[in-house]
Amino acid sequence: MTLSGSQSQTDDGGTGGESASRPFGRDAVREALIQATIDFIMEEGLDVSVRRISARARVNHGLVHAYFENKQGLLSAAIDAINERASLEADDEGFPPPDLASRRGGELARAVARIQLDRGKDLGTSNPISAAWRAALANSRPDLTGEQIDTMVATASALGLGWALFADHLCDLLGVGAEQRLTLDAHVSSVIAELGGLPYPQRPED
Repeated sequence: MTLSGSQSQTDDGGTGGESASRPFGRDAVREALIQATIDFIMEEGLDVSVRRISARARVNHGLVHAYFENKQGLLSAAIDAINERASLEADDEGFPPPDLASRRGGELARAVARIQLDRGKDLGTSNPISAAWRAALANSRPDLTGEQIDTMVATASALGLGWALFADHLCDLLGVGAEQRLTLDAHVSSVIAELGGLPYPQRPED
């Protein structure tokens, strides 16, 4: 499934343009509903109604139940879609890029934060990113124990997610300019790579 970024839309499903068309066919309807759900998760969290999601997707709200059984099924499909497109950025060995959580406007980090704040539990059906990452570490570093691998993935993930969520706020607070921000982003990525055993250019000496 390929999900593209959506246009700016209103809750009644309009896009502000006369050429906007309703999705047609099962795959198109499913994709529209999933993308609309992702947009609402990013903007407002999980407590959006099925009717508002359907209106933004420009489909009848009854199709949510036909294709996903209920709102919970739709939320899970949306989270799975976010995880899926993030996992596609892993390299051939299964290692994710160090800045994965910050990509696409911090989509992955924002989704994780919303889920934890609103529900406190994972709504996805799988965790392809961490599973592939752990397998890649096990294959490339046979000296590591399972506990060590889990520690590396957890600490690197925490830093990546935290930076994706709070970097803008911290940089504004500290008066960090654009050029310094690029340096900071690169530095954080190198630390994430170091903590998580990810392929990345060696961090320059401080």
